[in-house]
Amino acid sequence: MPLHVFLNEQSCASECKADEVADGMRTFVGVLRELQRWRGISLATQSPFDETELAQGYYYAQWRNDARNKEEHRFIQRMRDRCTTFTAALHTAAASDRDDIWHRHNGIDVHGLGAARMADGLAVSLPLAPDWDTAWLELRIEELSEDPETGETVADEYPETVRHASEKAHLREHEEWGRLEGLDRVSSGAELWAGHADFFPNLQFLDRVQGDLENLDPRWFKGARQLLRQLQASAAAWDPVTSPTGPHWEAPNIRPEHENARKNRFWEDWDGKSRCFELHGNLNRGAGRIYFRLVHDEKAIRIAHIGRHL
Repeated sequence: MPLHVFLNEQSCASECKADEVADGMRTFVGVLRELQRWRGISLATQSPFDETELAQGYYYAQWRNDARNKEEHRFIQRMRDRCTTFTAALHTAAASDRDDIWHRHNGIDVHGLGAARMADGLAVSLPLAPDWDTAWLELRIEELSEDPETGETVADEYPETVRHASEKAHLREHEEWGRLEGLDRVSSGAELWAGHADFFPNLQFLDRVQGDLENLDPRWFKGARQLLRQLQASAAAWDPVTSPTGPHWEAPNIRPEHENARKNRFWEDWDGKSRCFELHGNLNRGAGRIYFRLVHDEKAIRIAHIGRHL
């Protein structure tokens, strides 16, 4: 399950020139990169990104054709399969795209901010105006409802805030939420496997782990979910250059296997070679294990087994 991120289309309505937009897009892509370090994301825009206006009279196609923006454009191109529209994102998030509710910011309709609120997602903006320099935005909601006594349609108005970022600094307030959003609703090993690429971008899994998770003893499920969450946090913060022996472990009792048992901790790795996955953590009072190894050149943890203590 990806983290749903919605572009605030009003942040693309400034009168900024090409150089300012280029600077803003570099910052914007930096925000998306940081979010992808947490987990997989899906970026929703009002119209297809290739057709989006980034400032009044200045379109994505013009920005894309400027050689200075090549790296940022390539990043967005790599996200192409994860770019969608507001309506499609709301459908994916099982949120209603209602036509009897309006979201306004400073008196202006804001469709992206409204969609982020309804999907319980995160709104992102180009940092091209002071209004967007905040980690939270307050909206005015107008919602139509039926008066239970008269049967007449009435409009209710109330304020509400939405999570927001236009700079990486704004993400600090949302990091814990962003890493975990949706994971606590996963209730089986099969669901963990289905969402592993989104929830755990710094963890790699041998193909055999699919069977481990899909057949996981229900008594070990919460322990597995928690340990995978902790391993992801450890891997995301790890710098193999400054910490060549391994990351700071968020989980307790991460340790290598005893020497006598290492000969039984070999699995066929991605390249077909047999390697020792000697590091492990415990599930539920030591009844189960996750066996893994460090992949320094990819800044990742590769997992070979989730389940019974071998």
